[in-house]
Amino acid sequence: MSFIKLLQQLTASHLDQDLNWQSRCHPLKGYLPQNASAPIYIKREDELNANVVGTKHRKYLSLLPVLQHSGIRHVILIGSAHSNNVLGLSQMLSSRGYAITALVKEPGNRALTGNHLLLNMLLSPDQIRYISHQQWPDVEQIAHETTQALNQHSVKATVIPEGGYSEAVLPGILTVATDLQRNSDQLGIDFDTIWTDSGTGVSAIGLLLGMRLLGITRPTVHITQIAGTPDEFQQRYCQFEQWLEKLIATPLPAQRPEVRFIRPATATSYGSINKTILKESWSIARETGLLMDPVYSVKHLYTVKQEMNLNPPTGPQLVFYNGGTLGMSGFQSQLASQEPIV
Repeated sequence: MSFIKLLQQLTASHLDQDLNWQSRCHPLKGYLPQNASAPIYIKREDELNANVVGTKHRKYLSLLPVLQHSGIRHVILIGSAHSNNVLGLSQMLSSRGYAITALVKEPGNRALTGNHLLLNMLLSPDQIRYISHQQWPDVEQIAHETTQALNQHSVKATVIPEGGYSEAVLPGILTVATDLQRNSDQLGIDFDTIWTDSGTGVSAIGLLLGMRLLGITRPTVHITQIAGTPDEFQQRYCQFEQWLEKLIATPLPAQRPEVRFIRPATATSYGSINKTILKESWSIARETGLLMDPVYSVKHLYTVKQEMNLNPPTGPQLVFYNGGTLGMSGFQSQLASQEPIV
């Protein structure tokens, strides 16, 4: 069986077929340097699901069927108070009747804003357990102990690690490459360069592994590392590679796309924003019609802009918008302070 057919089989047999896994791709007008020989397209992962931030939705395509078929009734989530993954999963799981416990890294400011507010609207106080900074390195052990206690009371429980880093999300995250191929075929374009971003790296890893399966090895993939390091990304890539080879019961093709890691062009610390990011949020909205989350997507697009200015691209370019407008919540006052005069 060909690798393409293997990927099609995974898509057919491991995903929640009621959930959307196709996002559109269209020309990006404005903001990035425009060049007739290097047309720029943007992949709208933000449109996958109105209630889950962007491409994270793909993780749940295969995670939810695994939970259902395993008879899980209680799910332990791990993440920060402003985690997009914890917020997104809390919505998806609550709507399906799962019990939830969220182990949340205690924020420096307990004010209910942004995702922290929305999470508290979704989960009651007894469902959210704040873990101190001192205890946070042991959060996975705490989650394991919580699961054991529930199992002892005949409640089948499981843990979803921070960022959804688990084998169960693998078939779902591979769909981004399948969808990219669909976009490319519809547009009649072979992209020369792909620009995406990475937090835990799970979604970007799905893109790279899916491209290997489909034989899409020509484009260079530039990854803006909003969080983590190249070494950490590579470790996780190797783990998912092993899981995928186990799933398809055959070694992956050796050829793979070239990957280049990029540090954010400003506000390099994870979770940080500055005046530049806030001002660029306005510029992107005015010039492209896109309302982007500052922490990931604005930082990513601004970095792409700086890279293209330094090294003008040749050939068709594809930029991923992996976040979503929901990620803007909590930044209203800061964004308002940077309103342009004209």
